[in-house]
Amino acid sequence: MQEKARMVCVHRLQDPIEANLIRGLLVNEGIPVELTGEGLVGAYSGVPKLCEVRIMVPPTYRSVAEAILRRYENDRRRPPGGRDWTCRQCGEANDPSFEICWRCEEAREG
Repeated sequence: MQEKARMVCVHRLQDPIEANLIRGLLVNEGIPVELTGEGLVGAYSGVPKLCEVRIMVPPTYRSVAEAILRRYENDRRRPPGGRDWTCRQCGEANDPSFEICWRCEEAREG
């Protein structure tokens, strides 16, 4: 029997909804992801560290995942009304926080 591959934590947060959003961003890029601690958030809300959701990836994907997370954090800090981007596939205008086109699901360039 093969031992389960070791995973490394690339991000910690207390919001399980945001953790699943980030999980989706990473999975969309072909990165295997596991969330840990997600079920504890409601049970231990208000208790830091016990209610963290950890985003775990295989070590070989760590640097790619961290780059995606940096881009995500930078986009979150961008003031409202930041520059939209246009999908190269269908021409649809997308909010700067979107990583994929809302219309055709083509990945954002860049």
